[in-house]
Amino acid sequence: MGFAQSCLGAPCSAPRQSILFAPWQLCLQRQVSYCRELHALCSLPQEDVDAFFRSHEVMGQERINTREDEDRVVDWYRVLNHFCALGSVEKMYIAPVLDASLGNVENQKLFECGMARSLHAGPGKVLLDLGCGKGRVAHEVATFSGAKVVGLNYDMSQVDSAMQFARVYGLLGTQLDFVHGSFNDHLPFECESFDGAYEVGAFCYAISKRALFSEIFRVLKPGARFSYCDWCRLRYNPEDPHHRDLLRQVKPLTGMVEMPFPHEVESAFTETGFHVEFSGEASVCSEPLAAVVQSTERSFRFAEQLIYASDHLGITPERVRMTWERIREGGQALQAAVELQLFSMTWQIIVRKPEPASAVEASG
Repeated sequence: MGFAQSCLGAPCSAPRQSILFAPWQLCLQRQVSYCRELHALCSLPQEDVDAFFRSHEVMGQERINTREDEDRVVDWYRVLNHFCALGSVEKMYIAPVLDASLGNVENQKLFECGMARSLHAGPGKVLLDLGCGKGRVAHEVATFSGAKVVGLNYDMSQVDSAMQFARVYGLLGTQLDFVHGSFNDHLPFECESFDGAYEVGAFCYAISKRALFSEIFRVLKPGARFSYCDWCRLRYNPEDPHHRDLLRQVKPLTGMVEMPFPHEVESAFTETGFHVEFSGEASVCSEPLAAVVQSTERSFRFAEQLIYASDHLGITPERVRMTWERIREGGQALQAAVELQLFSMTWQIIVRKPEPASAVEASG
């Protein structure tokens, strides 16, 4: 059982956005957003497409090494953000399976609510979301828990999207704030300023985990927790040609670069002063995860039909279809890799910054 699953307790309450908007308004907003993302994908300029394909060179590396590599990742996101919004992965990750009867979007909410509980989030608390993307996870955590969430992301276009989304729901500046910056730099926050922090699928872009974890340790208050949920290597064998070929196809789809063993991440946390409270697969088991991956793949079928129809009619440039096919190429490989358990997309590690000995003795 994953740590977030054990923290779920009662079912998640409805997000506060349902108080602000009627169901039909939310449905209309989603449809408008879908059309906007589809139009953006079909209108990609040639330079963005070229930069996207060049970014695959970085995906083929073992890790991010330079700021130039980090810039290439932004080029990848500039295209994949639009693609993912056309299916059930607008939040840019496939969630741990906490309820096998539900799809990816519902399992994302379950995981995020459980994660918020594991961080003891609540009104009056301030959390840090590192690699926040378009702020959709931060929005879920804030509206579920009542805490304030501050997001940090290196891609300014995603920060702008996060701010716009928060503004629509009236949360910008109150429960949600977003900062443009890289977690590979000195974090732009005061020491001991956060009651908890988390990341979801972003730390495969860390240049130095120990340097990053030291910065997280600095900005967390004593006793605060951090939730890591990211790619980890399981049964992947770099000597196996089939494994290598699957990974080659998966990386441009998922954007994953570094794939460490769980014990390597745990060691980096402990060496920077954290206490590891949990380390394990956040999903209940691999079989439901394979089913969710398959259903997630199917969620793009309608958009795919539109792309191919517009290409056949000559409405969109050929580069749009070529980009779509390159992205979709990795879907079947991802399914096969998950079934072989080559890696985990949702390995969760919960760590805690210890309190000073004097504070522990006083509480005892």
